[in-house]
Amino acid sequence: MKKVFFLLFISIFTTLSFCKAQNEYQPGYVILTDGTRIAGLIRLNNDEPWFNQRRIWMKDSAAVAADPNVKAKKYKVDDLKFFQVGNRMFDKVHHVDTENLQLKSFGTNDHMMERLAMGKITAHRYYSYPQDFVVYAKSEEEVEEIEAEKKHDLLIGYKIFVQKDNDTKLHDAFDYDMQKLFGDTPDVAQKYQDGGYGNHPIVTKKGIGARLISMAKKTTFKEEDAQGIIAAINDYNEKNAGK
Repeated sequence: MKKVFFLLFISIFTTLSFCKAQNEYQPGYVILTDGTRIAGLIRLNNDEPWFNQRRIWMKDSAAVAADPNVKAKKYKVDDLKFFQVGNRMFDKVHHVDTENLQLKSFGTNDHMMERLAMGKITAHRYYSYPQDFVVYAKSEEEVEEIEAEKKHDLLIGYKIFVQKDNDTKLHDAFDYDMQKLFGDTPDVAQKYQDGGYGNHPIVTKKGIGARLISMAKKTTFKEEDAQGIIAAINDYNEKNAGK
């Protein structure tokens, strides 16, 4: 097939990117930076969840009551402090993604991250963003394949950021020694080390072969480990409630 040059300047805030693969509107509410609470119908993008970290579309309940066909209003991360859609909650979290530095198209290093756990230890899910601009010298089929691979990598490459007490630093639970966080609750630490929460057991051997095998398993069973991490954190928080 003849090669075609594609000069693609892909802005992550383009209407086309935002409008595709959206979910239907669901009941929820937002809390603005000034503390104002607004209830209504909110639309999340589960196909490209990183966009939820930057903006949401919402129909105010009062406006919907007056006109069921009212247009949605866009709320950006700078407008928001918190929002909830169904039972999913999102907090504003500051994070500079040094592994994926981009041009200033985003305008801020604040992100509306989905809350996974709250208590003495908090946990939030974070997705990296697509590249600001991309230039291809490929066929249309090749471009589609490359973009599909990139999207897949972003979807499975999410991080779980954890913080304990007043620690202001975010730690990626997949790469952090969680035993440090659970150390003051030995039964949780031991159960987590043994894989008792459904997570992959912690390898204590120092051999490079054992470490490589452990890393490969963590990659393969990432979702199971993610669920195990959150289960362990929730157990820890329950045991340390009020402390």
